[in-house]
Amino acid sequence: MKTYLIKIVAFVFCLAIVQSCEDYLEETNPNEISADTFFQNLDESETVLTSVYGAMLNTWIVSAREESWRSDMAFPGIRSGNIRADALNIYEHVINEDNDFINQRWDALYQVIWRANQVMDGLNSMGEDLQAADRWTEQMAQARFFRGLAHFYLHALYNEGSIVIRDVIPATQADFSKPLSTSEEVMTFFRDDLVFAYQNLPNTFPQKTRVTAGTAATILGTSYLYSASQNPADYQIAKTYFDDVINGPYGYALVQDASLMFTEAGDFNSESILEINYTVDQQLEESQFDEESFNMRNGRFSAPQDAGGSSFNQQFTAAAWLIHAYANEPLNMSDPRNTVIDRETSLPRARGVSLRSSAMIAVVNDQDTEYYLQPSAAIAQNFGSSQRKYGYFKKYTNHDIAANENDTGETSWKSGKNVIMNRLADVYLMYAEAVLKGDNNISGAIDLINPIRQRWGLQLLDANVSLADGTPYTEDSLMDHLMYVERPLELSVEGVSTRIVDLRRWNVASDRFNNLSTQSFYVIGYDYYDDETSSTLSRSSSLVQAGVSPDSTEDPQLVQEYTGAAQFYTNGYFPIPTSETLSNNSVSN
Repeated sequence: MKTYLIKIVAFVFCLAIVQSCEDYLEETNPNEISADTFFQNLDESETVLTSVYGAMLNTWIVSAREESWRSDMAFPGIRSGNIRADALNIYEHVINEDNDFINQRWDALYQVIWRANQVMDGLNSMGEDLQAADRWTEQMAQARFFRGLAHFYLHALYNEGSIVIRDVIPATQADFSKPLSTSEEVMTFFRDDLVFAYQNLPNTFPQKTRVTAGTAATILGTSYLYSASQNPADYQIAKTYFDDVINGPYGYALVQDASLMFTEAGDFNSESILEINYTVDQQLEESQFDEESFNMRNGRFSAPQDAGGSSFNQQFTAAAWLIHAYANEPLNMSDPRNTVIDRETSLPRARGVSLRSSAMIAVVNDQDTEYYLQPSAAIAQNFGSSQRKYGYFKKYTNHDIAANENDTGETSWKSGKNVIMNRLADVYLMYAEAVLKGDNNISGAIDLINPIRQRWGLQLLDANVSLADGTPYTEDSLMDHLMYVERPLELSVEGVSTRIVDLRRWNVASDRFNNLSTQSFYVIGYDYYDDETSSTLSRSSSLVQAGVSPDSTEDPQLVQEYTGAAQFYTNGYFPIPTSETLSNNSVSN
C-alpha cells in the first residue's frame, strides 16, 4: 500500500493560496495517516514503515549529479561552450537559499523524518501487549534509524549543522515553527536515534533491503569520524564502530569478483551495507519526476548521449584529474587478472587500466571491459566527439545489461539500477583514517587499505616505500594518499555528499580547488581495435594527458577546471532553504 503523507511543502502551498497555516492545521488532512485507523496491529504499522523506505527513493536525497559538480569529481556539461546556469552555480559554489536543488533536498530529507515520526507515533499508541513484541521493537528501531539518518544528512549538509530537529508530528502552528538547534544538539539527537537502532535492530534481516544493526554502526562510526576533526577523542569511538562492522556478526565481506561491483549481478552483494532498491518492473506509468516512483534519473545524467544519456549540458562526467588518476594506477603484475589476451593479436598483454578503473568509469583506453554490450568503451562511445567528455561514471548506469539506457525502462529517464549509499570498502578506509589520525599508526592504516587494493589487483602499499616518491610513509603522506588517491578513486560519486564532506572536514577544500584550478590537461588520439571490422581505428582527441599540450591544434588543451570553485568556495554548507524560512516563523538565514 502506497501512502501519501502531508509534506512540509504543503505549508508553502498554503501560503501561496493565501490561507493561513493556522487554518490549514485545524482541518483534517485526508492524506495523513491516522494512528487510530492504521496502527491497530503490527501488520498495519509495517505497511507505514514501508513508506519510510519508500521516501528514501527520492533522487534528491543522493543528488549524485549535483554533488559530483560541487565536489572535485566531475565537470558539468560540455567542455567547449556555455555551461547551464544552474549547473555552473553549483560547480562554482554560488548556491543561495532559493536554489531549487537545496530546497528539493531539504524537503526530501524531512519527508523521511516526517514518515519515521508517523511510524513512531503509531507504534507508541499501541497497547502494552504489542509493545512487548520483538517485532514492535524492530519496527521502532527501523523508524528511529531513518529519523536519525535523515537528521545526520541534514546536519552534514546545511547551515554548519544547525538545523531544525523534528521529533514529533506537528499538531499546531507552534509545533511547526520550531527554531534551529545547535550543531551539538543535533548530533546528540541523531546519535540517540542511531544508538537505539544499533542496540535493537537484528544483525541480519531475511529481506536484504532492510537496515540492520550493522547499518546503524556504519552511520554512527561515520558521524564520529566527521566530528573527530573538532574532537580528536572521537576517533576512538569511530574505531569501535568500524571494527564491529568489519569483524562483527553481520556477514559483510569485500567483494573479490569485479563483475559484481556496480552491476545488476552484484545487487545487494556482500559489501553492501545500505542500498536503495530501484526497479523498472513497477509503476513505469508514473512521471520520472515522481519522487515516490521506483526508478531514478541518474542513469540518464551519467550515460553517453549515444547510449541514451541526456543532452550534454545536463550530464556529470569525470573531472580531468580523476580520469588521469584512474588511468595511472600501478598494477600488481603478479596478479593473473592483470594479464589479458589481446583481442587483435591473441597474445597476452597487461590490462590497459586497473580493475578499479574498469568498474568505476568508462575511458577510451579501457579495451578490456565491455561497455553497453560492446567489447570495449572505445567501440561504444566516441570520446573524441564535439562533446569533449572523456570519462563516464558507471555507478548509476545500465552499461552492463543494455545497449542503451532507453532499453531498460522505456525511457532513459527511468532506471532500475540500485544505488549503494554505504559499503564495506568505505568502512575500511574510514577505519584506516581513524587509526592513522587517532593513533598515528601508519602500518595499521596500511593494513586496512591494502585489502581494497588487493581485490582490484593494484600494487600494495609498503610503509617503507611510498607510491608517490619511494620514501617511507609518514602520517601526513599517508593521509595525502587517503585524501587524494584512495578515497576519491574508490568512492567516486558515491554516497550522500561523501566527497565534499570529506574535503570540508579535512579542512582542505579551498586548497584542493585552488590546486586543481592550476593543473593543466590535454587530450591525444587513441588507437583501438574494432572487432566488427577486425581493424585498428582511432578516436582523435580522446585520451587525457597531464600537462600542457605540445600542439594544441592536434592535441587540444582542456579548459581549466575548478577556477570558479577556487574563487567562491566558502565553508561547504548550504544555507537554510526558502522552503523552510517561508513556512517556519522561527527560522531565518
